[in-house]
Amino acid sequence: MKRPVASIILTVVIILSLLMIIGCQVESEPAKTPSSASSSPIPKSPEKGNPKLDSQLNQLIQAENLGNAEAFAQQSNIELVYGAVRVIIECFPGQLESATEAATNAGAELETRYDNLLQALAPIASLTTLANEESIRFIRLPQQPVSGAK
Repeated sequence: MKRPVASIILTVVIILSLLMIIGCQVESEPAKTPSSASSSPIPKSPEKGNPKLDSQLNQLIQAENLGNAEAFAQQSNIELVYGAVRVIIECFPGQLESATEAATNAGAELETRYDNLLQALAPIASLTTLANEESIRFIRLPQQPVSGAK
């Protein structure tokens, strides 16, 4: 007696699941009419930003453009100093002087340098322009020390 009841319940569950799947597929595919197809714009994928900038710096620039740089920086533990952010500028070999000049021309305040690296306080608004310089390989945030690491 238990077997027929279990098989009936299993059959009902399978049928309901299939109906739900079919219903979801129908809802997710909007009807295409000639008038709606031409009037709706193609959605753009979100801009990823400059590939020579760290992803958090790209997000900081987007937040700056929306007027939310302070909030984003605080949420992301990024230190801002009067609209500038501390960055590490990685230069191509032999391009340190050219990158230094580009950074100072962009309004960055140089703090230190080592090998092919510059540390600077750069205005958020100048990061994209600075990243576009040929002498610069990549711009990132400084690495944060981790206490208690084993």
